[in-house]
Amino acid sequence: MRNRPVIAVVDDDEDDLFLIQEAFKVCLKEEKVVIASSGMDLLSRLETLPILPSFLLLDLNMPLMSGFEVLATLRADPRYNLMPVLIFSTSNEQPDIDRAYELGANSYVKKPSSFNDYKSVVEDLCNFWLRIASTPSSRIYQ
Repeated sequence: MRNRPVIAVVDDDEDDLFLIQEAFKVCLKEEKVVIASSGMDLLSRLETLPILPSFLLLDLNMPLMSGFEVLATLRADPRYNLMPVLIFSTSNEQPDIDRAYELGANSYVKKPSSFNDYKSVVEDLCNFWLRIASTPSSRIYQ
């Protein structure tokens, strides 16, 4: 049986998570969305997944472990260092954008302010990362 593609989302804001989940319902066909409310939650959830997520939406501003720390941890781990990581943040500050790319982010997207914009952005991300882009294989973890 083939595993369904997985998208992972990390955000500590319940309202943002609700909007993201609702927006994904519009554009996903067979993909599964894995939600984590913190960086530590993501790292433990990744251990349980049979395949590498097709991409990860990562918030930057989170308590305990920032998105920057999560990104650095992922890039230092050979199991996850090729996984596409898309920063999804309210910050549009150039130093945050620069730092995210320096740490290995594949993309940086400012969070939209309305649900219609959320749907549009999420649909564009899904179209690009799931249907257009060629990404590393969703290898089974060893």
